[in-house]
Amino acid sequence: MRSYCQWETFNATCYNNDVIIITSASYGRMRIGRCLAVRYAIGCMADVTDDLDRRCSGRQVCTIRIPDSELFTLQPCRKDLIAYMEAAYKCVTRKSLKRFRKLLLLNGLK
Repeated sequence: MRSYCQWETFNATCYNNDVIIITSASYGRMRIGRCLAVRYAIGCMADVTDDLDRRCSGRQVCTIRIPDSELFTLQPCRKDLIAYMEAAYKCVTRKSLKRFRKLLLLNGLK
């Protein structure tokens, strides 16, 4: 999991014909760290894994600039506060991606 602060860019890239699969993503004010230095209004966040999955999974390259207008509308924090994104992904073969998605559907997760 990596943090992407305001004015930074999430850049997922896979090589050798592999594709991106988003494993988790949150947008908001999760905790004090590299993106937030002051303990003010932390703990508000939205799980945006499905949103990033829709936008990135199955591609070789995905870029999202923070702040992102689509993510901004999803986060539950006060809109006048700076939010950031945490995201994790891995690179898999296209065959593995299809198998993973099939498992999710069988388990009723997507």
